Amino acid sequence: MSTYRRLLAYVRPYWPRMLVLSLTIMLFASLSGVSLTLIPPFLRVILERDAPASSLPGETSEGLPLPRFIEETRVEVKASFEGWMYAGDADERLARFIWLLIALMIAKNIFGYVQTYFTEYLEQRVLFRIRRDVYAHILDLPLSYFDRERAGHLISKVTHDVSMLRGAVIGVAASVLRNVLMTMLALTILLTVSWRLTLLVLCVVPLNVVLINWVGKKLKRRSRRAQEGMADMTASLEETIAGVRVVKAFDTRAHEQERFGRHSYRHMMHYIRMQMYGALSAPTSELLGTVSFAVVLWYGGQRVISGGLPAENLVMFVAAMLFVVSPLKNLSRLSTVVQQANASAQRVFDLLDVAKEHAVEGNQMAAFASDVRFENVSFEYVAGETVLREVSFAAGKGEVVAIVGSSGAGKTTLVDLIPRFYLPTAGRITIDGVDTRAFSLSSLRGLMGIVTQETILFNDSIYQNITYGSPNATREAVERASRAANAHDFIVEFPDGYDTVVGDRGAQLSGGQRQRIAIARAILRDPAILIFDEATSALDSESERLVQEAMERLFAGRTTFVIAHRLSTIRHADKILVLERGRLTEHGTHAELMTKNGTYHRLYQLQFGHANA
Repeated sequence: MSTYRRLLAYVRPYWPRMLVLSLTIMLFASLSGVSLTLIPPFLRVILERDAPASSLPGETSEGLPLPRFIEETRVEVKASFEGWMYAGDADERLARFIWLLIALMIAKNIFGYVQTYFTEYLEQRVLFRIRRDVYAHILDLPLSYFDRERAGHLISKVTHDVSMLRGAVIGVAASVLRNVLMTMLALTILLTVSWRLTLLVLCVVPLNVVLINWVGKKLKRRSRRAQEGMADMTASLEETIAGVRVVKAFDTRAHEQERFGRHSYRHMMHYIRMQMYGALSAPTSELLGTVSFAVVLWYGGQRVISGGLPAENLVMFVAAMLFVVSPLKNLSRLSTVVQQANASAQRVFDLLDVAKEHAVEGNQMAAFASDVRFENVSFEYVAGETVLREVSFAAGKGEVVAIVGSSGAGKTTLVDLIPRFYLPTAGRITIDGVDTRAFSLSSLRGLMGIVTQETILFNDSIYQNITYGSPNATREAVERASRAANAHDFIVEFPDGYDTVVGDRGAQLSGGQRQRIAIARAILRDPAILIFDEATSALDSESERLVQEAMERLFAGRTTFVIAHRLSTIRHADKILVLERGRLTEHGTHAELMTKNGTYHRLYQLQFGHANA
């Protein structure tokens, strides 16, 4: 129930519309019940040529005794109704009845349409708020969460799981109110006609309650497994699409098809079992209702034959029984909807309960005037598996600091600690002597520009990709940044220029073009601190030259941390850090490190020799 209460919290902002919806549902249910009471008058109108005798429900010994004031009110209303309905000859009475019936049906359907509109509107508004909150929360999660969670699972939660909540809040509440009111009206009519017959009908209710509880428990478990199967299937699909080039290159189509088929089959089987349990409630309830209906016909028929019950009242009783079957079946189905939604809601709220990275941020505004320092910094992704060990160094304002080392040495991890994508396990990182934990994340990251090795572009125009993170930049500023990044010339060669859409992940551009756009984006941001993961090894000579020129302009006047893949590109760095297995083993300029004949000298000789070869 705690999960469902959290869902209901999303409805509170819309309580005025919920009141209107509730009023509309009550009017709809009331008109549905009133239509049943028209059966006896209609039978009398067509079967009795003279003015019908007074014999409305409740005037026989079968009816449940009513409190005096209610009985008096009922008698007055009955007398007024009969005085109007049965006035005139048979044709007039029939015409009057037909017009009354049409008016009631028009009013009922108007209220039915209004309640459907409000139900759909409120449902979609609630889903919109949940989906918006989930997406916003995902953006606030720390990078460590994405390291262990599959992207397909997150996509499934935002799309499929949230969609499964449709009807679970507004729809369920509206359906409960509507069907409970309709059931109560039908039961009132049943009790008014014959309390003995009503007791026979109610004997079925306890059996239905036991059945619904049993089915509900099964449904909740199966529904959660089905949602997890859908998440696995979505994750497999997302990975295959993202890596389709690798799939084709290694001819692993059969393997990927088998993997997706395995996840799809598991989801299918859980879903089928879930539907099998869900399908049990309605037919079983209907079977129990049919037994009760047969008993009512047998007992009621005997009462009519013996003269103890008017025939038209038995007809109305049977009609009320048939009328109450639909709301009771709807109520039994609600258990299926609620249990399925509850399983999805738990997965959604499990995600929302993950701590945000903002949970540990300070409130001081970040500023940069002198230096960035690492003071005995250690870091572990997994407890006991150290990635960085007691790293200490300082980067002064305007310096270019290059970070080199073999694969897995901890280069990317080191620079990821600066914008606080991760928090150090031990030690601290300071800017102008202030621990970065004391800064708000937005102000800290506002000091920085980041160009990653894997250039990330969005499926939008070149202009929008360059201004990403700088939405107020002018067209002139964008063009200046593009020229500085050696990107303007190739951009204007496209038919749509800066409005050219780059495709998914920049697929319409070459590697060098993508990287120059990323550099233009960083230049436009004009950061005080730059983090650059150099990646020119996959570029041709001309593209590499253009990127190198753009990098030099980007570095000018900024404190820059460069992850160097080609050592020849960092010869003029102010400081070079050499990492080995997470430890800072050497640091100095290119000339200083070359004289030490250490790791840097060895790595440089290897690359230089390879280049000459």
